Amino acid sequence: MAIKAAAFGAGLWCAVGSISAQYSSDLTQQASHFFDAKDFLQASEKLEEYRAQHPHSRSTYLNLQQCYYQLGDKNRLCSLASEAEDNGVHFVSGRSAYLCNTAFRVKFQTNIYYPKTDVYFERGYRPEYTRADSLRGALRPERTCYDVNYYDLSVELFPRSRTIAGSNTFYFTALSASRTLQLDLFEPFRIERIVMGDTTLSFHREYQAVFVDLPKTLVPGNRYRLTVYYEGKPQKARRPPWQGGFVWSHDSRLHRWTGVACEQLGASSWWPVKDHLSDRPDSMSIRITVPHRYHAVSNGRLRSVDTLPDGKARFNWFVSYPINSYNATFYMGRYVSFMDTIPLEGQPLEAWYHVLPWNRKRAEEYFKQAREVVAFYSKTFGMFPFRNDRFRMVESPYEGMEHQTAIAYGNAYNVRKNSVGYLNRQYDYIIVHEAAHEWWGNSVTVGDMADVWLHEGFATYSEYLFLEDKLGYEAAMEEMAHQWPLINNIWPLVQNRNVNEDAFVGQDVYLKGAQLLQSLRACIDNDSLFLGMLRGFYNQFRYQVIQSDDFVRFVNAYTGQDFTPLFNLYLYKTQPPTLMYTYRKEGDSIRFSYWWSDVDEGFTLPFSIEVLGPGTALRLVGTTQKQEVVLEGAQSFRFFNGKNGVANCPHNGLTYYFTSLSAE
Repeated sequence: MAIKAAAFGAGLWCAVGSISAQYSSDLTQQASHFFDAKDFLQASEKLEEYRAQHPHSRSTYLNLQQCYYQLGDKNRLCSLASEAEDNGVHFVSGRSAYLCNTAFRVKFQTNIYYPKTDVYFERGYRPEYTRADSLRGALRPERTCYDVNYYDLSVELFPRSRTIAGSNTFYFTALSASRTLQLDLFEPFRIERIVMGDTTLSFHREYQAVFVDLPKTLVPGNRYRLTVYYEGKPQKARRPPWQGGFVWSHDSRLHRWTGVACEQLGASSWWPVKDHLSDRPDSMSIRITVPHRYHAVSNGRLRSVDTLPDGKARFNWFVSYPINSYNATFYMGRYVSFMDTIPLEGQPLEAWYHVLPWNRKRAEEYFKQAREVVAFYSKTFGMFPFRNDRFRMVESPYEGMEHQTAIAYGNAYNVRKNSVGYLNRQYDYIIVHEAAHEWWGNSVTVGDMADVWLHEGFATYSEYLFLEDKLGYEAAMEEMAHQWPLINNIWPLVQNRNVNEDAFVGQDVYLKGAQLLQSLRACIDNDSLFLGMLRGFYNQFRYQVIQSDDFVRFVNAYTGQDFTPLFNLYLYKTQPPTLMYTYRKEGDSIRFSYWWSDVDEGFTLPFSIEVLGPGTALRLVGTTQKQEVVLEGAQSFRFFNGKNGVANCPHNGLTYYFTSLSAE
């Protein structure tokens, strides 16, 4: 799924201009000079001296806030607002409110993701989970008793009434003896009947779960077939794909245009399925019946099109690889199709594109960038995982989604009109991000939404690797650092299991997940080893279901190092590491001391500083133990923390952290 641009968060972290020139004192003039030179350390020193003399100056507080923000010193930044109030200075600072007031931040985020829902501090700013959540997200005995091998899904669309009707046949293997099994289908749908062979089965519903009474106890190892017939009105998407469901729309020529995106919401929002990420069918048939003159595009390969007596058409698609239930999808529209070829080692890959007719010429040119994207990922991680089903993109009535071999593209064919865009504006974010999901999310898949950072963080970091390959290392690091202000640090990357967690709240699974990989790369400090590790991880777990601990164990074994403290911080805590530091000027040098705080013993992470004066840059490796270095010829220093650009930052020296000047 694509990240959603957060205009409020981005605005809070806007670039700051020159310090206020209204002061008349030498201290403030010196502060202004240092600020303009991006020497925020000395600027803050002068402003603090001035504040001691003039504690009621509003502009001093505002400019100090800018300095501490540039230094990454959250503690001092956050203390300014309360100190200002104590001194009778009232100023509104969106940056301080968002960074320092967790309640403010939570309210902003939950208004987007949890409208009209209470969240609780004691639950980690999450809602109170109910039995319905457990039925949806947990592996209960009625689910673990069987393994789905194949689905045969058939659905007819009725756009006028915005309803659907169809059936799904489960081909499954019994894993344990049971007289009941659970499948899932949202409550608005009416189940007409469930049959096994010639027997119509009884069932009862509890929330979205359907418990089916079997005629005989399942025999472990035996194969069975069960069909569910249903009809009803699917949930409408409020903000697709982030808040999913059906999209009943029209194209610019007023033809009907329909699609569905249901990650996290669940595939059971529109078809009967064992709706748990841990169980993927080995293959799947998807048959979509649409009104006359419309086309249906789905996952896999189109096997045939049946023209029905009433003029409708049934499009028969077949998926020959394991597929996530939320990845099964369709698009209905007046599509035209064209093919391109992606040159890969050994054998070219067919790429199919399905677009609205008037966009064909533009799409033929625009989608050429997919050649570079898919070729790079194939070279870096391993061969495109769904070769027999082809690479495919489909113009959609919503922005984008990683539907396996049927990626949704709704991004205007213009890199300057995207809701999220790269600084370089040379590549389309949706193409680069969603294509990465064919490896991370579609091939290597998590078994619980709590681990979805493995989809989104890996896909986001794959973007940076692609940009690094095309535009250079510094451009990729600039892109990554540019997006750090969107990290919210409210929820850990890994949270509650067995409740179908909405891990997308706050969006940190994208950017902070990618930052975990960047921090790991910086710690390893061997790009060949790091990239070999990613490739090895992918090839060991492709087409499999994993969780976060699988990655941690693989990394530690592959590198021969224990990165568990690093993973514990990024996966299970909310705040990034804090770099404690002190400094003392000694003649024409500075004695700089540093260590990491609020981390597990054994935590190690590099960071970099620029030594102002000689203009040199140092990559330092911090631990929980205090270390020091003498900065020869230093007038001052600044941190490479992404806020002042990344030019000249040492290789593998850019990491995400806060700073705090220690009183020691």
